[in-house]
Amino acid sequence: MVASDKDIFQRKMLGVLCALLAPACIIFGFLGIDYNLPGWYKSISATYYASSNICMVGLLFSTAVFFAGYSGYDWRDRVLSAIQSISALGIIVFPCKTPGVPPNVGIFQLPVDTSNTIHCTFAAVLFLAFAFNIFFLFTLGDSGTEMKKVRNRVYRTCGIIIFVFCILQAVESVFLTDFFPSWFPLTWLNEFIMLDAFAVAWLVKAEAVSSLNDKKLSQ
Repeated sequence: MVASDKDIFQRKMLGVLCALLAPACIIFGFLGIDYNLPGWYKSISATYYASSNICMVGLLFSTAVFFAGYSGYDWRDRVLSAIQSISALGIIVFPCKTPGVPPNVGIFQLPVDTSNTIHCTFAAVLFLAFAFNIFFLFTLGDSGTEMKKVRNRVYRTCGIIIFVFCILQAVESVFLTDFFPSWFPLTWLNEFIMLDAFAVAWLVKAEAVSSLNDKKLSQ
């Protein structure tokens, strides 16, 4: 199935937005650093309480809208798109816990511990859905061309990176919280790597890397 110019453009925009999410939340957060909560830079989610809140909320909301309207090729794409859309919205609606937050947070003013549990669940589901989508669905289709085989290797590599760093994040959160200095933004770094792997896969799928595209026959 050949993608339309509209689909290709939307895929490029998704790749660019996800590549910008982690750095934008940090860079713009420094503009209001005196008003941010302690540890605001340690994760993308923590920037919900920083001056760069608009970057975190806006870019995640844009991602949710993209997946809500993305039909893909078949029912598998549609199911996975719905999961990714709902998860991205869930991350926004249920903020995480970080030092200095009030006892009740978010649209529904839930206790912060409850909100944090829901938030982390949605974040885990979102990244795992990203990895599943890239590793298993992007690699479907005709593998006859050499460039398709190369693209599939890129997709599988990006998917594996996301899977691995999802596991690392879980292990670090449970067992290695005291191993790194308290100021080190480990969660943000993991998220940055996973989002960049996700962005690379979507940019390749959007034909933004010309050297990986199938060669078109001359008329």
